[in-house]
Parts: sequence; C-alpha cells; structure tokens
Amino acid sequence: MSDANQRISNYTYGIIPSRVQEDFTAKKPAMVASITDRFAEMYQIEQLVKGVLASEVAVTCISNAYYQAFAKEIYKVQRTHPGGAQLNGEVALLVAKWKGRGLTEAVLIRIRNECFSIPAPVAPGP
Repeated sequence: MSDANQRISNYTYGIIPSRVQEDFTAKKPAMVASITDRFAEMYQIEQLVKGVLASEVAVTCISNAYYQAFAKEIYKVQRTHPGGAQLNGEVALLVAKWKGRGLTEAVLIRIRNECFSIPAPVAPGP
C-alpha cells in the first residue's frame, strides 16, 4: 500500500499551482526558442509547397490545405526519422494515405521531392 500512497503523494505534489508555475516559468524561454525555430522552418516549407501548387493546373484552391497538411506530416516524420530507408518508407506511407484521400499522387511526389528532397523508396533486391 505504500506504493499507492507514494503515487498519491507524487501526484498531489505535481499539481500544486505554485510549483507548476515555477516549472513553466523556468522552461518558457527554451520552449519559445524551440517553437520559434520550428515556425520559421514550417513557414519556409509552406512557401515551397505554395510554389509547387501554383504551378499545378489541376489543383483546386480548396485542396491546398490538404497538400499543406501532407507537407506538415512529412516535416514531423522527418524530425523523428532524420534519414535513410525508414524515412523513405514512412513518407511513402504518407503519399499512399493522402492519395487514398483523393489527392493527386504526382503532386504529392513533387512536394516530397522539391520541398523535402526525399528520394522515392527503393524496393529490396532479390
């Protein structure tokens, strides 16, 4: 029962408003710096995606948001998997996912190639 009592004590300590405020106050500068860098990166990617979409005649205005969402998902995967076959496989899954949702595969591949420079996955040899 002491284990349960210790958990209750830890939980109670963790929700004291003054302690939570101190933690956030201490972490705030690093949190703001981190998200500021990410916002700058995402803005650049959004501009690249807009350039790709502007040159595509078949892309409607309403679908632009979906292509941007696809790019944001690639950005997130790229931060988790910096490179290699695993990244290529994850991005291939995203292409298939968004193609299944009705987006044009050729445009998705252009975004992958031109905005992120991620090559197409290579099938394993025999």
